[in-house]
Amino acid sequence: MAFGEGPELAAIERLAAAMGLECDAQDKTALSLGSLAKDCRFDRWTAVVMLFHDHEWEAPLLEQALSSEAFYVGAQGGERARIQRTLSLASRNIEESRIARIRSPIGLIPTCRSPETLALSALAEIVGDYERLYG
Repeated sequence: MAFGEGPELAAIERLAAAMGLECDAQDKTALSLGSLAKDCRFDRWTAVVMLFHDHEWEAPLLEQALSSEAFYVGAQGGERARIQRTLSLASRNIEESRIARIRSPIGLIPTCRSPETLALSALAEIVGDYERLYG
């Protein structure tokens, strides 16, 4: 599951398809700000990635993902975004141990300069985690 906007979301969807991975990419235009994603079930085989520039879209979706068995929960963004995200989730009474599950920054490459590199970096991390857990 990938939630977000713009070229990063499109890149991860394209690369996942090229790799033969099922990817449900949901653009923020199909979501409601402050609401959970409808008809989404995250099981232990699911990776959830947030690719928002406007991070206020993340809190309910992260809460939904952190309440699930998803094996990977990640969100793009720098240090300021991580701090704000943590404070936002804590204000929603999300336990620290659940917030700590969030991978951020996402991917194996610390600073990506293109959407394609970010997609490759994030998918490599996700596939690596999947292989360690279920390989």
